[in-house]
Amino acid sequence: MAHKISSASLFEVINREANNHGSEFTIKSLRTGKDYTYKISRSLFKGNWYTHVKVETEYQNYIRLGFFSHGKIINKGQIIDSASAKAIAWTLDNVQKKNFNLLDNSIEVFHTGSCLVCGKKLTDANSIEIGLGPICRSK
Repeated sequence: MAHKISSASLFEVINREANNHGSEFTIKSLRTGKDYTYKISRSLFKGNWYTHVKVETEYQNYIRLGFFSHGKIINKGQIIDSASAKAIAWTLDNVQKKNFNLLDNSIEVFHTGSCLVCGKKLTDANSIEIGLGPICRSK
């Protein structure tokens, strides 16, 4: 079962200064109705944080799009311009800029009932509502 969360919750996940291997969520356009499911991970490499993005191509089958940088998805030095890459790049760019009203009026974000940071199953209503478990929320 998918659970809707706010773009502010997504901000907490995307900008967390920690390794993140658990973010899996779906973004649905309110204008077109099109949706994409992503897996996001963050890692520190040579003093820089990288947000890596995979997109679901069929049920539970993900392919690597690349990493997010300056409003674009980059893979092997090339800007990826597929519809799914543009959607997540626009979302991540606006999350970083804290354009929450624009995001909340343009997209819906859903998670699968797992913490968006560590991937553990969420069991209480408050955690499910925001997409973060109590331990990850406190960090």
